[in-house]
Amino acid sequence: MRGGPALELRQLRYFVAVARQQHFGRAAELLNIAQPALSRQVQQLEGELGLRLFDRHTRGASLTPDGQRLLARAEQLLADAEMLRRDSRGEGGPQGMVSLGVSPAMAELLAVPVVLVCARRFPDIRMRIVSGFSTQLRDWALEGRIDLLVVTGAGDPARFALSPLLQEPLCLVCRADDRRFPGPEIALPALAAVPLVLTGPPESALQRALNEALTPLGLTLDVLAQVDTAGVSKRLVLGGLGPTIDTAAMARAEIAQGLLKALPIRGLTIHRSLGRLRDRQVSPAAAAVIEVMTECARDLVSTQLWPGAVAT
Repeated sequence: MRGGPALELRQLRYFVAVARQQHFGRAAELLNIAQPALSRQVQQLEGELGLRLFDRHTRGASLTPDGQRLLARAEQLLADAEMLRRDSRGEGGPQGMVSLGVSPAMAELLAVPVVLVCARRFPDIRMRIVSGFSTQLRDWALEGRIDLLVVTGAGDPARFALSPLLQEPLCLVCRADDRRFPGPEIALPALAAVPLVLTGPPESALQRALNEALTPLGLTLDVLAQVDTAGVSKRLVLGGLGPTIDTAAMARAEIAQGLLKALPIRGLTIHRSLGRLRDRQVSPAAAAVIEVMTECARDLVSTQLWPGAVAT
């Protein structure tokens, strides 16, 4: 009787390297092997599985749907093999690559201290930080491109295991000298009369939270400009185009300099959670990063370096 395909861990490592680099040449350099040898190994893997794993094109190689499904399983198998090797040798300390997905605004706020603490505490862990909006991060996690992600809002608890990090009030962020908003906070209905700059796509967690709160009131927002990054949004606010709606942490530097102010919107709060795929076992390295992220988030809140946030 003929058995199933005789997969090798080496082939899976090569496959994962190409999937991560999206390029055979860059993957070959990373693996320190010749590109033709790498291509042959991947082709052999495709032949043994009876699947086409990559679409090859002039810019490199992108995963097919079959390749995307294999990626998470391949990485898990490699992580399990590494754990077995280390356990059998009695080696201590987590090691390996952990990819973390965060929003652009949160990359500097949370990712930087997490990377620094991990580098000091777990020198054998290598981290990769990927920035994107909530929908992008979710898709990348499902495709196996990132191990952990910071989820804003309710997330997708059926697919992701979520660990609460903190909650923040959404704020009207405006120039410090804007006399239209003298109070310490603002009521939700007042936003409908304010021309605004908004950050991110309409399906972002922040804008969904806004729309869900405004729709029952029969209100809509007057959006003058929609931009991709908080940095552009802040420049437009400082330039006098109009306020934006975001968290106070987004403008913490400008608030400290007295250039901007953040007025909490009564009754409007967003939640941040740390997410990972439910059907994927957590590697020791990822577990260590989860611990560090939770610790760093609480430290940032307790030292008031994350303005307005409350640890959960």
